[in-house]
Amino acid sequence: MNRVPLYVINNFLKFDRKIYQLFGLQLGRPIRLKSVFYFFFFGAVELLWYFTPGLGVLLHWIPAGILFAVPVTLAWLLSDIGTENRSPVSYFRSFIGFHCRRLERVTYFKGRKMRKPKTFAVDVVCTYKEPRKKKHRFTPSMYAFKGYTTYK
Repeated sequence: MNRVPLYVINNFLKFDRKIYQLFGLQLGRPIRLKSVFYFFFFGAVELLWYFTPGLGVLLHWIPAGILFAVPVTLAWLLSDIGTENRSPVSYFRSFIGFHCRRLERVTYFKGRKMRKPKTFAVDVVCTYKEPRKKKHRFTPSMYAFKGYTTYK
């Protein structure tokens, strides 16, 4: 029997484990288990940094609410932002690289740096003068434009 190969996308079904309640307490929305792990990981890194002699001095002046918000924000960023089926580290590395290249005002073509093409905007400053209204029917209307064209 000849088998016919089927070409389909097989990674469109992706199931994330979610937490709907915690100790019998209903949460307002489901929370991904991955984001809980991210929260505990970044919280542990922050605690290690906080209690490290010398380096912890940088974190001692920050209020406790902000210190709690940092792991929550990082967990939300890593779990809720679509990373286009890449690891979060490679996604944010390419994201930061993209914005650094934008600041350089350089574009890449076949791996080579090229100057970005410059675009010129034309700003036309003109005023419109309404035609004079006369009682005569066949008098020519007068239009006047004043101003100049500038290039940026």
